[in-house]
Amino acid sequence: MSLDDRTLRYYGAVCETGSIRSAAEQLGLAPSAVSRTIAALERRLQTTLLERSARGVRPTEAGELLLRFAKDRAHLEELLTENLDEHRGLRRGRVRVAAGEGFIDDLVEHGLNSFLADYPGVSVELSTGGTDEIRDLLLADEVDLALALHTTPHRELTVVRQAPQPLHVICAPDHPLAGLDEVAPQRLADEPATVLPARFGLRALTDQIQRTHGVLLDIRLVSNSIHAMTGFVLAGLGITLLPRFAVGRHLAGRRLRAIPLAVAERDRVRAQLLTRAGRTPSFAAARLLEHCSEQLDSLNTR
Repeated sequence: MSLDDRTLRYYGAVCETGSIRSAAEQLGLAPSAVSRTIAALERRLQTTLLERSARGVRPTEAGELLLRFAKDRAHLEELLTENLDEHRGLRRGRVRVAAGEGFIDDLVEHGLNSFLADYPGVSVELSTGGTDEIRDLLLADEVDLALALHTTPHRELTVVRQAPQPLHVICAPDHPLAGLDEVAPQRLADEPATVLPARFGLRALTDQIQRTHGVLLDIRLVSNSIHAMTGFVLAGLGITLLPRFAVGRHLAGRRLRAIPLAVAERDRVRAQLLTRAGRTPSFAAARLLEHCSEQLDSLNTR
């Protein structure tokens, strides 16, 4: 079976945009041309590839298989180009990375800066998001590698490297909890706090700790921005629960304190470097995976 690149490109555009008309606009074609191509593809494969409704179109189960095939083929072609460039000594490429915001300082300072200096022909596209968003980007092959905390195990995800990152109570140096060696969960009751939104793995763990130990934080700020959460704590408005590396610069500058949380759940938190199972990394992605594994504080317990 031979499927040409043009047909697969049209089909991918329809799946991405959710409609024939939007795909045609993106491709600079008449909607009828895109529609005819998709109809011919369905006849050729003898199966329905798209479900049509008033809200647009979406891939059927067979359509999802074709979409994965199209993405895999595009990746293999990119992989071949990069490997040939490597063979010729050009060392070029592109790496797409997704990371939780708590990783950004560590990733940029200890990972990307030195990597980009060593590989001037490689570019990196960096996205941030919640744990669920990062997982979905990786499973959809929208990114090549990901850094996340407390991810739910998935058979299509490969953990390249991981390290324990226990939860700590993060507070200002003059906070009443700052002088403790360890914080019992009962001490969290009614403490003003800032937390991540529900789509983040750490928020799920924070909620679980409250349920397990029968305590309720006084949640004053919900934000997907570690910067905003840190500002809340720096202002003396309350506490948050995070691994140490997420606020490493502030701890080094003694602007914040991190006190271990005395609960079993804290030891379940893992910082993880992830790829999609079965996907061969490009030359550039493989080098960045190695570099991050060795250099990131969040992935090492040194």
